Amino acid sequence: MNYEEMMRDMDNYPDTMTEGERSAKYFAGEKVDHQPFSIQSNEEAFANVFGYTTQQINENVEDMAAVLRMRKEQYGIGGIKVGLRLRTVGQAVGSKLFFPEIGVDSVHEFVLQSMDNWNQVISDDPYKNPLYKGMIERAKQLKDIFPDMGVSTVVAGPLTTAAAIRPIELMLRDTVKAPDRLKDLLKFCNYHSLAWADMFSKEFGKVSCWICDPVSCADILSARQYHQFSEPYLKELVDGLGETCGKKPGVHICGKTHNFWDFMLELNASGFSVDNSEDLAAANEKLGHKFLLMGNISPVDAMLNGTIDDVIDACKKALEKGSTTEKGYLLGTGCQVPIGTPRENFDAFMYAVRKYGRGAQLGHKPEGLRDA
Repeated sequence: MNYEEMMRDMDNYPDTMTEGERSAKYFAGEKVDHQPFSIQSNEEAFANVFGYTTQQINENVEDMAAVLRMRKEQYGIGGIKVGLRLRTVGQAVGSKLFFPEIGVDSVHEFVLQSMDNWNQVISDDPYKNPLYKGMIERAKQLKDIFPDMGVSTVVAGPLTTAAAIRPIELMLRDTVKAPDRLKDLLKFCNYHSLAWADMFSKEFGKVSCWICDPVSCADILSARQYHQFSEPYLKELVDGLGETCGKKPGVHICGKTHNFWDFMLELNASGFSVDNSEDLAAANEKLGHKFLLMGNISPVDAMLNGTIDDVIDACKKALEKGSTTEKGYLLGTGCQVPIGTPRENFDAFMYAVRKYGRGAQLGHKPEGLRDA
């Protein structure tokens, strides 16, 4: 199938529900027009498609609003998300970040390269931090522009937050040589994340929140390091966010996680985002009775570098493995969709979710997949 044929066929599968209607009916057990979906952290990638740079949408509220408006009009994806990205807390307490015109930020200088700045960092008061106050104001401006859009937030996991304050290779050394100091840093990171959630929820009421924690994976941590330095602090963050935001948070961890799934079952979380490096069918079997699952489509191999047929095939396979999840499944990417993902592949994703996810119902394969 070529692109023109796909777009003509997509006219046969129009949306008949809004995002809100689809979600409410799906989780109530009713049949919906098609599978609910989530393309992870898509604002920067859509900005690129619509002709805006990362720098423009991060620095200019009107440019971000333009991207959100076009995303809603062309793809039916709404929502305002403002939160603590992987390196936001690091920036707030003194790490120096580099922000490219197009692309994601990176740490240029760590505030805790040595422990000389420990007292300065650990005494930072998040409630007085000008960076967070500016982010709250940005969220309020976007909400004023889009009063009918829901607002959500995101925080980084404790180890991931710490990795923007102190280099990860030094943190891994700290697990042996300075474990108590590292634990104090992790508690401090949770303090900032929970303070942010407190400020955000006081402004916007009960909000959905996701935790992104790429450092807490088996590709980086040994079992001992995970259970000693990630497990208790991730649980603390999940519990704290549930209380502060009024809703259970979801959790995303990049990379290999199956060795830690038994612990995941103990988290009081709402959902788990499954990275494409893991088997979605296995996650469904192990976790699907407790969590909403989402993701698993490769953001690089399929979305960025694949053909439209690759994207469609990846969506069909994910629906086959994930759609029967007891607590529900959101078809989506296994991690952040990259900047440079072509419009054609976004269109192919929408084509697949509308055609093969047609007639979706909680816990069942959608009619479109069964017909195929």
